[in-house]
Amino acid sequence: MSLTDTERRINLTTRAFADGRLEDTAILEWAIELKPDQIAEREALRDLVEYQPKPVRDPYSLAWRCVFEYWERPDVETHREKYEIRRQLKGGGSPRETIRLIVDAVRPWLQIDTSKRLRALSGEAQPARPRHLKHLIYASISSGSRLMPADIGLQANEDRNFLFELATALNAALLAGLNLGHMIGSISKDMDVTNWQIHRAYFVPPEQYPDGGGEPDRHSEGFAPSTKLMFAVMERLSSLDLQAARRVIDNWDREGWTLYRRLWAAAARNPALVDSDEVAAFLIELSDREFWWASAHPEFAELRALRWATLSTDNQNRIEQRILRGEPAKLIPSRIEKSDRAGYRDHHVFVELRRIQAAGGNLTDKGQEWLDDFATRSGDLPAIELTHGFNQGVRLIHRVRTVENTFDAIPTTKLLDELAKSLADTGWDDKSQNASEFIAENASVVLGLLTKAEGAVAAKVWQALGYAYRPANLNATPDTASQEDKDKILIALSICVSIVDERATVLSKAIDGLASFMTSWDRLLTSREEFQNAWLRLWPFAVEKTNSSKADRSGYSQEAFNSPAGQLALAFVETCPTVKKGDNPLSQGRWPQMLQAISETIGIARLHAQFVLVRELAYFIAAAEQWSRDFLLQPLINALESQETTVLWEAFSMAHLPQKEVVAELAPSLVAAALSDRLSSEVRGDLSERVVWSALTDRVQNAEPAVSLDLIQQMLRLGTDEVRTEAVRAFSQYLAPDDDLTEEERFEIVNSVFSDVWPKELTLSSKAVSERLARLPAEAASCYVEATEMVLPYLTPFDCWSLYDFGVIDLDEDRGDFNIINDPKKAAALLSIMDRSVAGDDGAIVPGGLDKALFHIKKVAPKLEKDPRYQRLLTLGRR
Repeated sequence: MSLTDTERRINLTTRAFADGRLEDTAILEWAIELKPDQIAEREALRDLVEYQPKPVRDPYSLAWRCVFEYWERPDVETHREKYEIRRQLKGGGSPRETIRLIVDAVRPWLQIDTSKRLRALSGEAQPARPRHLKHLIYASISSGSRLMPADIGLQANEDRNFLFELATALNAALLAGLNLGHMIGSISKDMDVTNWQIHRAYFVPPEQYPDGGGEPDRHSEGFAPSTKLMFAVMERLSSLDLQAARRVIDNWDREGWTLYRRLWAAAARNPALVDSDEVAAFLIELSDREFWWASAHPEFAELRALRWATLSTDNQNRIEQRILRGEPAKLIPSRIEKSDRAGYRDHHVFVELRRIQAAGGNLTDKGQEWLDDFATRSGDLPAIELTHGFNQGVRLIHRVRTVENTFDAIPTTKLLDELAKSLADTGWDDKSQNASEFIAENASVVLGLLTKAEGAVAAKVWQALGYAYRPANLNATPDTASQEDKDKILIALSICVSIVDERATVLSKAIDGLASFMTSWDRLLTSREEFQNAWLRLWPFAVEKTNSSKADRSGYSQEAFNSPAGQLALAFVETCPTVKKGDNPLSQGRWPQMLQAISETIGIARLHAQFVLVRELAYFIAAAEQWSRDFLLQPLINALESQETTVLWEAFSMAHLPQKEVVAELAPSLVAAALSDRLSSEVRGDLSERVVWSALTDRVQNAEPAVSLDLIQQMLRLGTDEVRTEAVRAFSQYLAPDDDLTEEERFEIVNSVFSDVWPKELTLSSKAVSERLARLPAEAASCYVEATEMVLPYLTPFDCWSLYDFGVIDLDEDRGDFNIINDPKKAAALLSIMDRSVAGDDGAIVPGGLDKALFHIKKVAPKLEKDPRYQRLLTLGRR
């Protein structure tokens, strides 16, 4: 693979950096995070591992093989490939390309993460000397989306050659996935994840769906999508050409893999595909586990029952005798008491004999006598269907409560005690739900009793009251609330008053529920003094509880929004009054006390409050400028100085841009944050988008930019692909229709800013950025030609799957027209973009609809048919 000069320098730097450190966990974890366009770094690591004078030792050697395999996973997006497949099939696309799309959509591939995930799941400590792969990386088998037969139009497809090639390609992908599973230890002699990852090797017909369920593998990833689709394709092929279907089945390596044995058994249900002697030999040779464990091998039990009538009498007798002998003692779970083992064994014999009868099979006299005797000994027996004991996958069952409401008859003096007893300390059960609903429905009565309740009882009931008493519509305001919610307001205000008077020890224990109450009622009680008083009373307890909780750095926004301090901060924001120019609304009433309480907060609660409030920085600068500068703006400017406070930039990335003078003050720190590797790529991209949007809004006002153009250009030059991609998104959003500006005026603004800030180094071009830039001309609409001239120098080939990537046709597949391309100049511009974007090397992706685009270009501008670029793309589309 040829590298650019810049990539060669990166390659050499990576070699120097990683040489001698291939048995360093930190280097492995860094390699896992390398993006597909970081080609130079990836090639350097591959070469280092392959050409090391001293081979890398296991388990590091295996870990590196896994990393390299992980890099090769298909780059498919959920649902998008389904759309592309339908377009290929509907538009008569290339069979080769269609098959590739289908296989890549369901192919099993290696998913890896750092070993921290396994340690978090298992609690296993990291050893000083890693001995197994799991000590270095967490490896598993994943896949793309789940394609149903209808997604590829299988039932209507009568192309025998296409189906045979597709079945063969799916089999190759599945076998490769099984080998990957074996490599990482997911499939071995002692363990096989396919036994529990795949509930059934074929798509289960709807008539077999259980109550509240559906197709048992509808939520399964890994091996299930390719396995089930391959079987469906084989079945469709068998309806057109039995011999071709048999050849597909013969290629299944059932001697080496249990999954292929399950697939073969599913196929053998059809007598036209597998004869009775083969079925009998297969059933007789099953291991004890395969013979008896229907939940793990449902296809074997089903095959035995469905093909029973086609077996010879001798083979029926042999199999029936094995059933009557019962499950071997070694397979009976140790949890079964010795005295219960005979009954356990007999029950399984009963199930398998009745399964045969459920499929229409006849037992021998001996088998029937056993059943009759078992029925006499056992009394009432359950009905057994063909699929009894098979894993049904996820089911949604409406649970009927086993406990009825029993609080109405309890004397008032004992009511709170009984409610507290019914409220579980952990978890949620029928008693807790009944108690919680009773409290919500009788809030006024409960509230009157709480002042006299013992502390522990009061705390449990207060907690439940806080969670349960809420308006039906949490987004309602006093003007939009239903009458039902308006009727609840008086009791909600009474709760606020009671909170102020409640004992500190009780509030401390009930703070989680009471914080939830405050966020439930903030919009309906927005201007009420009772609510503000309750907030002030609860804030110290919310701070205390938040600071005593263990921090979870993996999802900071969720942590901040869900902590007691974070919830009260959210309630504070919702109740803040509207600010008008010249007003200072937070200087009156209880607001100064609330601001002071927040600013005096310490610990993680302070950071949670800042995280919530920074999202409304523009408001607080307008409503309480000095307070906001001290508590929000300055901490944000200094946020990169500490790993803990960097999360404030994540909060800012969720916010609207503040006032121009504030953006100017933030500018150096804002750009530094967009370039900081302490922040996620998503956050850096969002910050970049806001920087560019600031430049656009300043330009339309002919104002000096709040962030200097040189600083923006430096951000785009030094930033990652996400930084540049999200910057392009800002340009795209600015081109969206606007009542104040015409299309031409909007594009003129975009063009002028883009020309000023976009780095001129062509070495910065990448697939990800090009994919976003290629859509920009279509978003410029009438300025398509000018926008093409703007972006064309920075385009490089990327994986364009469809003409939708260029934005020139409607997203509705039934209206695939090219309304934007309506004159020769625009046709030439589209040709230029496609030529730059579609690679010409072997294996290049041919975008769906390329032939239609070329036909449209020829129709609008006939002279372009002789253009070498047109001819290249035309040849590519014929592959």
